[in-house]
Amino acid sequence: MHVLQWIAVQADDTNHAFNSVKHYLEVNMGSEDSYASWYDWFVTGGGRWNDNGTDSYDDDNQSMVISYDDEPKKFLETVEKSMVERKEEFDRYAKSVNPDILAKIISDYNPREKDFAVFSELYPIKKIIDMAYGEWDFNSYFFDCESDTTTAKYMLDSIDNGNKNWYIVPVDFHF
Repeated sequence: MHVLQWIAVQADDTNHAFNSVKHYLEVNMGSEDSYASWYDWFVTGGGRWNDNGTDSYDDDNQSMVISYDDEPKKFLETVEKSMVERKEEFDRYAKSVNPDILAKIISDYNPREKDFAVFSELYPIKKIIDMAYGEWDFNSYFFDCESDTTTAKYMLDSIDNGNKNWYIVPVDFHF
């Protein structure tokens, strides 16, 4: 499966931002033998979401990178859209939660064996917890690699304090 996420970074220019994000993701991915991340490959530059007419797997296409300094309105709208999308995912999981499952798990827990029957009911609860903790995964839609967080708060605070050299780089993640 694929998901588009916007990765925030501070940089001197678009090229520096693009390459910083690419390097960050490569380092955090791990190796072919042992993935250390939630994704197994990615295309920096937007991949299949980049409709500039070139190869969607062109990993050097910087046409979708957005600079706060150059396009503040577009930058903030894109970040806000990613927050809305994450909230929609959260709400979708929340609707799937069966509150009674927690009482069942607490009363029936046996450390000697797994209760496979409850796994599918636990998944939405796990995803809600992951999202509430700010765990970075396919549901995040935004990641600030300067602060290692899925919230835009620290980036936006930095912008409010006069640091305008923020970029968001689109990345097509496969997971």
